[in-house]
Amino acid sequence: MKSHFTPHKDITGTLSILLATLCWGFSGCSGQYLLHDLALPTPVVLCIRQISAGIILIALDLLFRKSTQRHASCRSSIRTSKKDLLILIFFAIFGICLTQYTFFMAIYYSDSGTATVLQYLSTILIFLVTCVRTKTLPTKTESAAVLAAVAGTFLISTGGWPGNLAISGYALLFGVICAISYSTYTLIPGRIVRTYGAKYVVGRGMLISGILLSLFVRPWTYEIPLSSEVNLGFCGLILVGTAAGSTFYHFGASLLSPVKAGTLANFDPVSSVLLTALLLGTTFTATDLAGFFCIIGAVFLLQLCRGRLT
Repeated sequence: MKSHFTPHKDITGTLSILLATLCWGFSGCSGQYLLHDLALPTPVVLCIRQISAGIILIALDLLFRKSTQRHASCRSSIRTSKKDLLILIFFAIFGICLTQYTFFMAIYYSDSGTATVLQYLSTILIFLVTCVRTKTLPTKTESAAVLAAVAGTFLISTGGWPGNLAISGYALLFGVICAISYSTYTLIPGRIVRTYGAKYVVGRGMLISGILLSLFVRPWTYEIPLSSEVNLGFCGLILVGTAAGSTFYHFGASLLSPVKAGTLANFDPVSSVLLTALLLGTTFTATDLAGFFCIIGAVFLLQLCRGRLT
């Protein structure tokens, strides 16, 4: 049978996903700019981001609904199933909200590049959970990837010196919690994503999480200056990171095999580190870069061994 992945589609899909990772990296930089340079309150930024991103993803889902409804497995509304609705709410709170809150707090206490790299430890956690669930032992290559991720975390957090903490303890704490919650973000909604579509589930999950968080944070009680700098920061955070990033990724993923699309998406922490340094002037030590290399390399290595994860 002739493969439907042509060279033209392969190049277009690859470029699209790489553009998506740049959008995600730019979004993280925008978040750091809002939190560090403009000193906006983290919970308020998160509320605005979640609600706005949720609305955008819902709009994108509605825009492409006709094509997704051609699949017999896609339903029109999740409200028809109480079980699925409960999963969505659980996902919104413990998947999206917890992941985004800890991610932004990690940015607040460190920087976008470090927070993104620590978040990608979730790939290692998901792999370990999968090994336990399937009762399989990791191969030598997979074991090496896990050890590399542990070594990378050690280098980032200690600077290579045991007993020394090279980054804020809060940054490390929120980064690790973010990785754990991002694992939940990935594992929980699998069935409902297959049923309703990714944008449908994530968009509504973001909107729900943003509304629930707003009830506690009450962002309307804060005075946020509507300056050009603030507007520019939110445009990068929401429009570039969510709208453009999601569109580029899903378009690219539709042209590539799932394994290749997933592998290319792992350039997200690479782009985040590079853009954080280039656009915001954040400096990283040689030990930081070595730690980043270990974790990102481990993620790519496990992605190439993905046959054991699916």
